[in-house]
Amino acid sequence: MKLALLALLAGCWKAEETPKRQPETIKVAIVGGMTDTGFWQALEERYEHASGDTVEVEITGPKPRVVAAFRAGGIDLITVHASDAMVNLVADGLAVDPQPWLRNDLIIVGPLADPAGIKGERDAGVALQKIVATKSKLVIHASFGADGVLHDLQEAAGVTLDPATTIVFLEENQRGVLARAAAEGAYTIVGRIPFKTGKLRADGIALMVQGDPRLRRPYLVEVAPNAKQGARDLAAFMRSPETQAWIATWGKGKLDDEPVFFPITLP
Repeated sequence: MKLALLALLAGCWKAEETPKRQPETIKVAIVGGMTDTGFWQALEERYEHASGDTVEVEITGPKPRVVAAFRAGGIDLITVHASDAMVNLVADGLAVDPQPWLRNDLIIVGPLADPAGIKGERDAGVALQKIVATKSKLVIHASFGADGVLHDLQEAAGVTLDPATTIVFLEENQRGVLARAAAEGAYTIVGRIPFKTGKLRADGIALMVQGDPRLRRPYLVEVAPNAKQGARDLAAFMRSPETQAWIATWGKGKLDDEPVFFPITLP
């Protein structure tokens, strides 16, 4: 009897997370990759069915637009990549309870000729070593997270980039970094989702390396200080074991044999 009761409490998210209350409408700001793939719509449907709340997407698109809209007020919950912009929302008193809840991943792409011979490599650190050893060009975007991922790879692989073959791209445009890589015959790091959906493409550039967990980047969820209880329940739902298990399988076969996003490891 005791074991059965414990199993019931462990598996019942709604009873554990949501006290009895009237259904609410939750206004959210969502980074574009989640809505472009249909992922957020599927998650939203699951939450609405479990809670009785209604979720309304007030804005979706690039991170700067989403963050700016949340700063303007009137939105209960935001989720974009972990970044200074998200930390500053908390530091400025505009958001609370920042929590990681899933990851996406980056890939290494490069010229069809593949001068470093890294195509099919699963270890991104080894790929980076080969790029540097062969004096192949590398374009790094300085504002979309790729620079942070690259720095961690350098530390892990013990690699020092060659200034003569490393190009730092500063414009706020992912298509621009891919076009620059194509023009230079260089490798670069971009998001797997926009590359595989065709949203991000350039002639002469092909996928080289994917699948290394070190290429993954976390997303944060935060709520406004005065957010409805429903927003807090939604954030808890996003981090629940049931949702994490669902994330691990959602979209397999949509881009490749991996899920579109990746779950986090819960404590």
